[in-house]
Amino acid sequence: MDSLTQIVLGAAVGETVLGKKIGNKAMLWGALAGTIPDLDVYQSFLFDALTANELHRGFSHSILFSIILAPILAWLVVKKEKITLAILVGIILAYPAIRAGNLWVIGVLSLAYLICLFFITQNRDKPTRVTRWEWTQLFFWSLITHPLLDCHTTWGTQLLWPLPYKLAWNNIFVIDPLYTLPFLLLVLVAMCYNRRSRTRKILNWTGIAISSLYMVWSLGAKWYTYQVFEDSLAAEEIEYTRLTTVPTPMNTFLWSATADGDTVLYSGLFSIFDSDKNVDFQVIRNNHKLVEKYKDEEVLARLMHISKGWYVINNDNPDTLVYSDARYGPVYMGDKPTYTFGYKLIRSDEGILEVEEKRPKGNRALMSEILNTLWYRVWGK
Repeated sequence: MDSLTQIVLGAAVGETVLGKKIGNKAMLWGALAGTIPDLDVYQSFLFDALTANELHRGFSHSILFSIILAPILAWLVVKKEKITLAILVGIILAYPAIRAGNLWVIGVLSLAYLICLFFITQNRDKPTRVTRWEWTQLFFWSLITHPLLDCHTTWGTQLLWPLPYKLAWNNIFVIDPLYTLPFLLLVLVAMCYNRRSRTRKILNWTGIAISSLYMVWSLGAKWYTYQVFEDSLAAEEIEYTRLTTVPTPMNTFLWSATADGDTVLYSGLFSIFDSDKNVDFQVIRNNHKLVEKYKDEEVLARLMHISKGWYVINNDNPDTLVYSDARYGPVYMGDKPTYTFGYKLIRSDEGILEVEEKRPKGNRALMSEILNTLWYRVWGK
């Protein structure tokens, strides 16, 4: 899920574990710990796009990582809380600054860090009597809930690392305001109450309950729409070997389905508000034959592992093939379906097959049109 959602979840977990004892400080440390697993994005500066994607949501999103890091963080906080806080905030803010490569962004984030440093150094709170074991519990639960939440997305997490499998239940989009915003509001309001207030506890638990119920709803919506897609495929006598469904961006009402028909993919949309349960499937040629010459190449095997074999090959340019990850369903730009994530297949001068990350480009007007169409389609129009 997105960073804001993980921050809110981490803050709520921190409050649950130690809020009554240390108040908003528990929320602060829970929120920071909730972002730590995603710091694996720094590997994008060290590796190529394919390797970075393979490693993303790997070890840092595992149970083992949470078990190892929780006591280390607890020890650091007990020994040098302010220094640990300053370093962690700096690491979190540095990535978007470096990634943006924009002087304005760098300036704003640098100013934000200086303000954080000021408040960290000026804080005169008396040391709280929190044991290292209590800190360990806060950090463990704030860390482990991050990958548990990410398991519900399409990309999934390598929760059982070092096993090579990523658990992905495909029932929520990486950004979903209906999950995040009510949760965020309740946590913010809870912060305004005394740490021993019963209202504070109720607000925090209400946020956890509402977000959890929404997740349960998304699983129910996935099950219901999956049945609709299966029935439609059967009614249209479409032969396929497997079927995957995912929610469309920022909602759990409109679902996208992709069925594997050997040489083609069948892609369709269904909203729970649709009165007609007959899904109109678009036929998309997967063009797998275009990469048969690469079948013994390690790079192709790695791409297929990431996409779990859901892919389409495009050859708009006769000299360039594009491997598109088809798990998320197509994004319709103009008359031709285009996929969000893809890689150009390039043969180097040394004869080695290499890849270059490729994402669709669109102007603001086009993106606005797509979002507007998506909004109307969500409501069954």
